[in-house]
Amino acid sequence: MSRAPRPATATTRTVAQVNQTVLLEVLRRNGSLSRQRLAAESGLSTATVHRLVEGLRAAGLVVVEAERAPSGGGRPPQLIRYNAGAQTVLAVALRPRRIVGVVADLHGTVLHEAEHHWAPGLGPDRTREPSAEDLTGPLLALADGLRTWAGRHAGTARALVVGVPGAVRDRTGLVEFAPALDWPGLRLRAPLQERLGIPVAVESSVDLVALAVQRSEAGAGVSDLVAVLVGIEVGAGLVLGGRLHRGRLGSAGALGHLMADRRALDRPAGRVGDTQARIGDHAVDRRIAEAGLGVSGTSAERVAGLFRLAREGAPAAVRLVDELIDDLALLVAGPISVLGPELVALGGRLFREGGGVLLPAIESRLQGRVPVLPRLTVVDPAAAELVGAAAAAVRLADGATFITR
Repeated sequence: MSRAPRPATATTRTVAQVNQTVLLEVLRRNGSLSRQRLAAESGLSTATVHRLVEGLRAAGLVVVEAERAPSGGGRPPQLIRYNAGAQTVLAVALRPRRIVGVVADLHGTVLHEAEHHWAPGLGPDRTREPSAEDLTGPLLALADGLRTWAGRHAGTARALVVGVPGAVRDRTGLVEFAPALDWPGLRLRAPLQERLGIPVAVESSVDLVALAVQRSEAGAGVSDLVAVLVGIEVGAGLVLGGRLHRGRLGSAGALGHLMADRRALDRPAGRVGDTQARIGDHAVDRRIAEAGLGVSGTSAERVAGLFRLAREGAPAAVRLVDELIDDLALLVAGPISVLGPELVALGGRLFREGGGVLLPAIESRLQGRVPVLPRLTVVDPAAAELVGAAAAAVRLADGATFITR
């Protein structure tokens, strides 16, 4: 007879890990503090703080400063400081033709950057299906190089976070599908963790951008925000109540699959959602060509040409930009009305090339049509993704993955 599964419980070690994470967060946020202030700010007892500080000091994560705090009577208390330079973390972003990685200290400050160009045998003209080695080999090589540099120059790497432009379905790091990479389902976490011997997490790129926005000046003091990326894929990273929200299956924020009208119900089901088929990068390229605007160059140059022609008053360009503004306003209206965020950060080549035009126009479209219009801002996804990955890696190194789940 099979036994019923035992309910999950917190062990003494788990509780200590949670409390250590709390202390590190307090020190990161407040700077040097006495043990008494640490107890007051964390809500832990003074005896618990004393015990945990000793463990953190032995691990090199905090230092006891020579300088003492002002005394209110008696011997001045010692100050405890978070030791951001003691160890490092690794952050990697997978992109269609290159992998970019950084080594960062425990404040998330980038110390070293490296990249690897890749895509062997991939793309629509490939003569064979890519093997697991094709896909993971360059990633493992870059991660190895980052870890080696960190060990020689900056301190042992304690964790790695990898950003993937696709859906990451579970904690095993299953990349179900990444259209921008033309990847099938592949589990990344296990081979990386086995190779490096450190904690590894695989996250959706848009979720990492949301974490970066949360840490930015624009996100200071904001508990609910949405980061919307319009690229090859269209999606959103959600921070609700100060925590990253992924959804049970990792599919929260799949804005590209929003259905714009009833006609979407008659379209064939596929991996490209209705909204993505209208405003994703490939769709915008198609719409520019169909408008007969005569712009050429790279994808980004064609979008820049569209906005240039619209500024010059070319009727077809003005009409297409107006249509795109309508589509983008409808895109962000959904999460604004459902979630009520304080901040919406928008990223992608449309906003990079036309942010000065798009943001005020979207605000104008939505004013009075959503319950409360939040602040809108533009974010650079490429830079923000690595910032978010480094921040997530610091949390992972602290054993704090539960804080954002």
